[in-house]
Formats: sequence, structure tokens, C-alpha cells
Amino acid sequence: VVMVLVGRAASSIKRAVGTIQRKWCKIHKIDGFTRSVRGRKAGLAAATAVLIGGGCIFWTKTASAEGESKLRILFIRHGESENNVLYGISVDEFWKNRKPDPKLSARGEKQVQAAANALAKNPPVITPLDKIYVSPMTRALSTAKPIAESLRMNPSVWTDMYEVGGCFGGEKGSFYGVGGLSRDEMQRLYPGYILPPEITRHGWYPKKLRMETGSHAALRAAAISTRLRDMAMKLEDDDSKTIALVAHHDTIDLILRDLMGLNIPVEVAPPGTVFKHYNAAFTCVDLINSCNGDDSSLTPRLLFQNRADHMPFKLVEWSKLGIV
Repeated sequence: VVMVLVGRAASSIKRAVGTIQRKWCKIHKIDGFTRSVRGRKAGLAAATAVLIGGGCIFWTKTASAEGESKLRILFIRHGESENNVLYGISVDEFWKNRKPDPKLSARGEKQVQAAANALAKNPPVITPLDKIYVSPMTRALSTAKPIAESLRMNPSVWTDMYEVGGCFGGEKGSFYGVGGLSRDEMQRLYPGYILPPEITRHGWYPKKLRMETGSHAALRAAAISTRLRDMAMKLEDDDSKTIALVAHHDTIDLILRDLMGLNIPVEVAPPGTVFKHYNAAFTCVDLINSCNGDDSSLTPRLLFQNRADHMPFKLVEWSKLGIV
């Protein structure tokens, strides 16, 4: 009896979601119900799907038209960190014992290895990868390591792709900035990584920021989005490129908001509250360039969001979506 009731409830939900999607596509003249929406409409649809689907969106794959170029971006959230474990216990435990630049937990190590194993099998849509870009924080660098080793690639570090809040220590009311890994430490722990000159013997984080504000993080994410758009604009006609960004929960959220045209102030929706991700989850976005020669010719297309099915079921904290 229980199974019958659950089945009927699932069917009802599925029909309701389908009705909403069909009405939305009809209003916005989306032919064939492919859900390949564009520009700001893509942002609206993405936000709607997040609310309906609980943070896991699957979009149909559509081919680019002749003369278009495409930058495909695979976002990878880092594996579970020591701070994630503390936050999972309680907020008080997190603020009492958090580290400025935590390592991966034992579960996190297994998660990132599962991600590396999945990408090493060259799955369609998201591989082959042409380049890997990674945050300078230890948990992201460690996430990229097995992926890079399995694919025989050399990740490039983007020093502005750190987590919202930055690299800071101290207690509320008395935070201080921490430089993060030095250049020598990073080269020793992650040989082969391509380091920019701003990583010095003092680290990479601007200590004067202390704990970064949400508004500063939004500007930083917008700058990363601009860099990605510039990369897409530089592709030749009919060319395509796939890159991976290994970063953080809140930072990925802010970058995706900007790419998809969601103008939601962080004061209204704080970082990490729109596009949520499990540890080591994947999200994939295309930037389609119709080659008109300006930024307005770029169209974002969300292929899927927050996929975690490359990991064993027991490695995913399914009840803790969004824990940072």
C-alpha cells in the first residue's frame, strides 16, 4: 500500500512539474520542449528548476548551429573539508574550531578520487578537458590533484577563485587575514601546477580583506565570469573548448548567477543559496558564441547542475545540501 501511495505521489509531482515547464516554454516560445533557454530567460528557468528540482537540474543536449563557437565549463566543487565536517556537527562547532585553509576530510579524499575515476573514463559531454583551473585554497588544490593526475594535465591556479569569506582566522569581531599556502609550499605539495606571479613567499590572499564581504565576493565572481566570457569570445568559428573549474560552494553559486544573468543582490539571496552543490558535485554550462563580435552575442546554456551520481551513494551527504 505504501509503495502504491508513493508511486502515485511521484506521478502527481512529475505531472505538475511537466505542466509548469510546458507552460513556461510556451510563454517564452521554446520550440520542441528542449528547455534550451537563452540569456536572462535561462537564468529564470534555472532558478525555477532549482526550486522545483531540489538542486539537481538535467537539461537536454543541443548542438551548436553552424558558425557558432562554444566554451563548455565544468564546475567541480571541492570534496568534503575539515570545516565541512565541523559545520555538519553544528554552527557553534564550526566557528569554534574552523581552520583558515582546511584540508580534505577522509570522506573528501574518497569523493575526489571518485570524481577523478569518473573523468578518467572519458564520459561524453564533459570530456575531453582542454584545461583545468583551480582555486588556491588547499581543499580545492587537493580536489584537482587526482583529476589532473588521471588525465595527465597541469592545472592553472586562479588566485581570485577562493571561497566567499576568503582565507581568514580569528573569532567574530576580531577576524584577521591569512596569506594561505606560500609559493614554495604550493610547488612542493602540488608539483606541476601552473602558478601565477601573485603567489609569493607570503601566500596569495590579501590579508587586508580579513573576512571578505558578500558584496566584494560578488564583484570577484563577476570578474571571473567576465574572464570566462572573454575566453568564449576568443574562440574561432565552429570551434569548441571544454574547461574545468575546481572551486567552492558559494563562489560557484555567484559565478553561475552572473553567467546565467540572475541579477539577485547578495543582500537578498546570500552567497550559496541559489545554485547549491554537494561536495565533489558537477555542474556544466555552455557559453555559445554566435560570432557577432561582441559580448551580447554570447548565450549561456545550463546542461546540468549538481550531479553527484559519479560517486558511491554512501559518500554523498544527501541530507546536507549546501553545507559549506
